[in-house]
Amino acid sequence: MAYLALYRKYRPQTFDELVGQPHVARALRNAVREGRIAHAYLFAGPRGTGKTTTARLLAKALNCDRGPTPEPDGVCDSCRRIAQGSALDVIEIDAASKTSVDDIRELRERVQTAPAAARYKVYIVDEVHMLSTSAFNAFLKTLEEPPSHVVFVLCTTEPHKLPATVLSRCQRYDFRRLAAADLMALVTRVVQQENVALDEQAAAVLVRAATGSARDALSLLEQAIAYAGKEISVGDIQNIVGAADTELLADFADAIAGHNLDQALHLVAKAVDEGRDLRQLATDLVGHFRDLLLLRVCRRGSELVVMPEGSAERIKAQAGKLQERDIVRAAQILSDAERELRRSEQQRLTLELAMVRLASPAVEAPPAVEPVQPAQVPAKQPPKAARARRAETSAAAPSPEVGAQADQGEVSLEVLKERWPAMLQKLRAQKQSALAAFLAESSPIELDGNRLVLGFNHEFHLDQMKSPERQKTMAQLVAAEIGREIALEYRLVGPEQASAGAADDDNIRNIMSIFPGSEIV
Repeated sequence: MAYLALYRKYRPQTFDELVGQPHVARALRNAVREGRIAHAYLFAGPRGTGKTTTARLLAKALNCDRGPTPEPDGVCDSCRRIAQGSALDVIEIDAASKTSVDDIRELRERVQTAPAAARYKVYIVDEVHMLSTSAFNAFLKTLEEPPSHVVFVLCTTEPHKLPATVLSRCQRYDFRRLAAADLMALVTRVVQQENVALDEQAAAVLVRAATGSARDALSLLEQAIAYAGKEISVGDIQNIVGAADTELLADFADAIAGHNLDQALHLVAKAVDEGRDLRQLATDLVGHFRDLLLLRVCRRGSELVVMPEGSAERIKAQAGKLQERDIVRAAQILSDAERELRRSEQQRLTLELAMVRLASPAVEAPPAVEPVQPAQVPAKQPPKAARARRAETSAAAPSPEVGAQADQGEVSLEVLKERWPAMLQKLRAQKQSALAAFLAESSPIELDGNRLVLGFNHEFHLDQMKSPERQKTMAQLVAAEIGREIALEYRLVGPEQASAGAADDDNIRNIMSIFPGSEIV
């Protein structure tokens, strides 16, 4: 017998075996049991979550010799032919290669013929979103009113690309990414039946790399068996998927939490020397801080995180000593670095700059120095006539002190702090991204007349502001914001005084927005 890939060999043959989609299995079983069989179904969801498999299970349920039945026996000729892919009345169509109107016209003609041997003709149209607009329009009438012996099952990973006219003619079922526990159970069952030794830590890395796809999990497992044989270690899985080991990720987190920049940069050098994919490393670091965040803010966070048993205590300890805002900030910076690494030609420098932002040692603010007040010299008294004119106008014109207070009241230090993120965005719009990056860790801390003091969290960023061009650009930006020329001063401050705090408070309220495209699996 020809060799079968694991994901084909262990494809579910009954609704009970369907992994991770109980809502779909229950609805279809009840529909078949009660005779409420729709003429068209739409199965939508990510790759490898069981859409085509479920379509075949539905074909079995409709055409089993005992049926229609929600529990096909799997041994009759109809069930066996469907499982083998040789049933004449179960037609699978790849819409990616059948996109034209002529293809749909041929399909419409074939639909009218009666089934060759089965009870229903089931058309499974995979990647249906690839059909052209004209093909969809030609398909509408047949999809809405097919012959009574025909059932359509449309499968897609991109349902938003389907016309509303198609969506309205189908019963839609959304397939979800498989939970980590479901994937772990599937992998464990397969390795037992294949007599393969796979430890828990290796299984955890494999499950994380599969990102909720059963097919990806079994494909990676098959690749690992080909690579390492019957005994697979965590190192084998990491070599295959290019993932960083848990200990390396934990070392990075310790360096960041302890503001140990030297250690963080040495870890980057180690990753480069080992030939690691730095973009994948940044992705793994984002995932690690996501795990720390869930452990920190969720009472049952350990149920949402896949942790190798040997590293669980260390990861939990890290989550306990980091504050939410620190974890969110780290995940944001690493997410930005991961996006930048996609197009950067200097990937090492990009990751090192991220480490500088994350792990630079915190510097305490120097003691404040009271400004020296100039000696008060008695003003020369004006002549009597001038004093008389000033007295006449004093009632109509406000005093200089009142005018100064009004000017400062228009843009106070608090207002300037609130506007600071928007001002940095203006810099980015002016193609001053580098300047905005150095100012991202700063904040206005003092506004005294025409003197503004900016506090910096890291000496590296403060040094970058010594450029005359950057000082000129910054002075112009602030002057435009508060309506008068201003003198800028820079000062090192402690992290608790930096601007990151206010922004992070907002980010904590949108915790999961820093993980674009991710789901809790």
